[in-house]
Amino acid sequence: MALVFLWAGYALCCLGGLWIVVLAWQKGILWELGCLFLPVLQLIYVALNWKEAKSAFYLLLVGFGAFFVSSVIGN
Repeated sequence: MALVFLWAGYALCCLGGLWIVVLAWQKGILWELGCLFLPVLQLIYVALNWKEAKSAFYLLLVGFGAFFVSSVIGN
């Protein structure tokens, strides 16, 4: 069961991160490149563009929650 949560968390984190990169690309190429190569900039982008990026950020949080549940179940 832990493996299911692990893979689900991985998939959700990838989708959330990709969604943020796509949103950043719509703002400009520099935002897109920054968010793609420096993941810390994704947090800055989300903070500056909360209304547009909050759904993608929540998806990332759900993915990290699945990682956490995976680690708790696995032990």
